[in-house]
Amino acid sequence: MNKFDTFFFKKYTPEWHDIIDVIHTHPVIILKSIFFKMLLLVWVPVFIFYNSILIQTVTPFVFFEIYLFIIYINIIYDIFDWYNDVWIVTNHGVVWLEWSLFKSNSDTLSFDNIEWIWVEQDWVIDKTLWKWDLVIHKIWDDSFVLKDAIKPYKALDLIEATSEMQEDLDNMESDKFDMIMDALGWVVWNYLEKSKSENSREQIIHERIRKIENKENTIDLR
Repeated sequence: MNKFDTFFFKKYTPEWHDIIDVIHTHPVIILKSIFFKMLLLVWVPVFIFYNSILIQTVTPFVFFEIYLFIIYINIIYDIFDWYNDVWIVTNHGVVWLEWSLFKSNSDTLSFDNIEWIWVEQDWVIDKTLWKWDLVIHKIWDDSFVLKDAIKPYKALDLIEATSEMQEDLDNMESDKFDMIMDALGWVVWNYLEKSKSENSREQIIHERIRKIENKENTIDLR
């Protein structure tokens, strides 16, 4: 994963999460969109405009330039939208991000709430392009879907490996906690036993002193 992805998508993840990887949709999706928009909304109108005296007369050139500028802005927006619709894999789970200009939707799914992960193929050519749908099924019968994900099996292996690694770390932390609690328990028990022993010793000494004091012809030298 490149440093730009880490820096750019950090604001969409919780503060205590570290980004492992960012899973994008396949570039062919945005390239296909750009191609058709350029063909139908730019190249064809440009060809017609420059080869039709009538259209040039009816439509001022400045209006045509404004039209082309709007189309280019729309294409840039599509590229940005494609780049921001991702899954962010962190050390604690997966963040689903759906970006828009005025509002971005995101949801965080911890590894504990993932029931299974699989990929779905829509077309035979998807296998050649490594472009399949990546699906995470939650334990409460809901799903995350990333349409046309790039190299989905690599992403699937990454999520599973990160999930297993985090589970091992959690188990290690749990074992450490148990060891600390056992050690503290032993210290407390030892302290209580020692206190109990000292109290018993003091009681024995006081009992002996009391017996001696009760004897006849005993002189108190205190």
